[in-house]
Formats: sequence, C-alpha cells, structure tokens
Amino acid sequence: MKNLIVYQGKYGATEQYAQWLAEEFPLPVYRAESCDANELEQTGLLVMGSSVYIGKLQISRWVNKYLNQLYGKQLILFVVSGTPLSEKETLLKYVNSSLPEQITDRCRIFYLPGRLIYNKLSWKDRLLLRIASIFTGTSRENKKMLRGYDDVKKEHLAAISSEISRLLKEQQPSSMTTVIG
Repeated sequence: MKNLIVYQGKYGATEQYAQWLAEEFPLPVYRAESCDANELEQTGLLVMGSSVYIGKLQISRWVNKYLNQLYGKQLILFVVSGTPLSEKETLLKYVNSSLPEQITDRCRIFYLPGRLIYNKLSWKDRLLLRIASIFTGTSRENKKMLRGYDDVKKEHLAAISSEISRLLKEQQPSSMTTVIG
C-alpha cells in the first residue's frame, strides 16, 4: 500500500506545506493535475492540500473527478488560506461549498495560514483585491491583504503531522508474535 500527498495551489504556500510534509514523512508529492486514477489505485492514506481562491478550494475539480477512487482511503485535507484561523465558520464554508459531503464527512481537515506577496500576484488578482477592499472597508485584515503577508511556517504542521504519524502507524502490521508451547 502506498501513501501520497496531492496538492493544488496558486502562489506557492500550499506547495511549501506539501514539501515540508514530504520531508518529514517520505511520501511522494504530486500536483493534482499530475495525479491520476492509476496513482490512486493502491493508495491507503491520501493527504490533500489546497489553497483557497475566491472562496473555493483549488483542488475541488480534482476531488470531484476522482471521487470514486477516493472511497475507502484514509483522507486528510489541509486548507491554506488568508482567512484568519479564528474565522472557523468561513473556513468551513470554503470546504463545504467546494467538496462533496461524502468526502468532507470522511476527511480530517486542518486549516493552515497562507501567504500573499502582493507584487507576485497577477494583475487580475491585484485588481480583485483592490475591489474587494473597497466593498469591505478598511479593517486590519483588508489592509494586511493589500500590503501582503507571509504566515507560512513549518511549525503550523504540528497537528497534521501528528495525525499522519498516527494513521501510518495504524497501517503497519502488528509485530506481536505467537508463541506455541
């Protein structure tokens, strides 16, 4: 049985988290468009990572495409976003509006802070941020979005790393021996 990390991001934060997890657990990492049904066939544990773009998970198309192949797998999802982690309802709304219930019900979900480097955004994304800031006011979070931020840190992976360790240990056959006397 093999285990995989599959991610879909836009500007690199999700990929960074995926790479850090792959360093900690020797798991192959695939960008979603490079992972197909053949790769998923013998997978036991699937760690999926996705950034949020305009309120939707980037990996949602891939999940829906391979929905049948995801049944019976142990699933972990990490969601990378600029939304403060304290806004749990908003974060959950991103997941529930992007993925089918049969996946979200079977998936351990972790939320991770992201990054926004304003100068690296496409002109379209900069324009969308500016327009959104006009409609949402001048809150501290909006100012942060227009300045940019980088909250991607390896230590944010502690909880997900613990869960991956636990699930990988469950996959290992018991080392108990039977003594016949």
